[in-house]
Amino acid sequence: MYPPPFEYVRANSVEEAIRLLSGVEGAKALAGGQSLIPLLKLRLLSPPLIVDIGRLRELDYVHYGEWTRIGALAKHHQLEESPCPFLRAVARRIGDPQIRSMGTVGGSVAHADPYGDWPAALLAADALFVVRGPSGTREVEASRFFKGPYEADLAQGELVVEIRLKCPPRGAYVKFSRRHNDFALAAVAVAAEVKDGHILWARVAALGAADRSIRLKKTEALLAGAPLKPDVVAEAGEAAAKEAEPPSDVRASAEYRRALIKAGVKRALAAL
Repeated sequence: MYPPPFEYVRANSVEEAIRLLSGVEGAKALAGGQSLIPLLKLRLLSPPLIVDIGRLRELDYVHYGEWTRIGALAKHHQLEESPCPFLRAVARRIGDPQIRSMGTVGGSVAHADPYGDWPAALLAADALFVVRGPSGTREVEASRFFKGPYEADLAQGELVVEIRLKCPPRGAYVKFSRRHNDFALAAVAVAAEVKDGHILWARVAALGAADRSIRLKKTEALLAGAPLKPDVVAEAGEAAAKEAEPPSDVRASAEYRRALIKAGVKRALAAL
């Protein structure tokens, strides 16, 4: 199917992109195109204006240090060999080589797909999103950024320009899909610190557990201070299954997703 007609403009700076997006109601930014283009072709979106930001090199970077800073236009493949094991684990499970070489981290989080990989992973990493718009720059915590399916905390004219996070001491990402390059049926991301066999703290996020990626706070509370032993891992899996409220659709039932989340939590904790 052909996309509906739209006006196309390539922005030469972040400021120009913000100005263009602010001036037209319903305008959309185009980064890597791996999310937006399919929606246009299916006519699920009909924006009057597409602002192409894909060549803004000022947003294409990854810097490591106490904080990892990921420019919005950094590609998924740039994190496949990251010195942060958690980011490596997530990046390598995204799509196929073509998607990873073209899709962007910033575009993925702004798209807020309920079955996208980065939202759940960045929730577990307790990331910060740097958002720039007509009113200036602000920082949004991951826990407040994802408001619903395909709904992020972005006003008209605002862009995600950077993602910031501290690489967790330990982390794991477990994804269930029909095929390697499919969207997830469910996935679990765990970031934690473990010392002397005990979990000092853990953040557990899941996709497929609600209408968007969420933190499993009750499961986190159960794990805090607990020994990393098989009985605790099994109990955490049970707790996650009870805490989740997964949707049913043509790809999987709620009960099946609940079982996957239980298994995912157990596998992720075992990987720690």
